Parts: sequence; structure tokens; C-alpha cells
Amino acid sequence: MSGDPQSESKGWWQTLPGLLTAAAAVLTAGTGLLVAVHQTGLFSRSAPAQTQGPSQFAGGGTQPIASSSGAPPSSSRPVSLPQITEVKSGQAVYKLLSASVDPYSLDKVSVHLTVRMTNNGSYPTNFWADSFRLLVDGTLQAPSNYLNDLLPANSAKQGDVEFVVPAAASTAGLQMGDVGDGKPTITLNLQNPQH
Repeated sequence: MSGDPQSESKGWWQTLPGLLTAAAAVLTAGTGLLVAVHQTGLFSRSAPAQTQGPSQFAGGGTQPIASSSGAPPSSSRPVSLPQITEVKSGQAVYKLLSASVDPYSLDKVSVHLTVRMTNNGSYPTNFWADSFRLLVDGTLQAPSNYLNDLLPANSAKQGDVEFVVPAAASTAGLQMGDVGDGKPTITLNLQNPQH
């Protein structure tokens, strides 16, 4: 007995709502695939090789090899550490181990700091860029590099923090741990090389 075509049930793929659902699923999967491929860097454009351009240095930032006039920038210079280099913030202790001023551009320098954080607490805590600010010319600046580590309880770790500031800046106030307007700072003399 052949059934009436009107009474035969149609599969979900033959109905309009089914087709719309299938199309949405395909679009969602395709978008997810594109995002995943983009995050792997497959779609990023590689810059052509440059004879004079930025190069990576140990602090994780960029340092120009030569200025537009062709003259090489001044070299990196260490900064004398102040008498007070340690700050306690809650269960964490931050200690400034070294500081240097590195060339960055014609009118800017990079202040490169090496810091050790000790976590005296019972739980892991963040050792990250958000725990540091540099007060320059009355303005608080966030680090230009990305420090983000998880420090286990009762342990210490060393990390680098970098700030890009005007080359003319003579002093800066470093905040560690407790940061923000009016918080205590450690004064760094940026124009005085270490002897």
C-alpha cells in the first residue's frame, strides 16, 4: 500500500527549521575553526626582513638598532639602587634586584627592572605586571611587558618588569605590591649610572 505523500513524515533535514539549524551549526563550527587557526598565527602577516629595525633583548621588549639618522643609540646603563629595595604587601615581599635604562627610541627609554617576589602565604598568588607601577612626571604608568606567573605558597621567583618612559625623565617612583595614587614609592635616579 503506497502512502499518501501528504501523510508521509519528512525528515528534519527537509524542513525549514531543520535547514536553519543545520546552517547555524555549520556557521558556528566554521567560525570556531577560523578563530582557532587565527590564534595559532597561521593568518598573521610576517613582516619583511629589515636591515635596521627592532630586535628583541633580554627584557622582552624591543630596542631599536639604529636611529633614523643612522647613529646608534646610547648603550644600556645600570641604575644605582636606592637604600630601600624591599617592600612588603600582605603575605608577599618584593625586592628590587637590579635596574637599568635601555635605549628604546629617539625620545624614550626602557626602564628594565629585575624583581624577586617571595610568597610567604599558605596559598598560591599571582606574580604579575599588575603589581607594579612607575610614577613618572606625576603619572602612574603600567609595565609595557607582560609578566604573569603563579607563585606557589612559601616560595620565591624572579621576574623582569619593563616600563617605557620619556628619555628626559630624571627620576621615577617604583610601586610594588600595593599600587595606585598616593601609594609609597621607591625613588630611582634614571640619569645616574651605577658606579
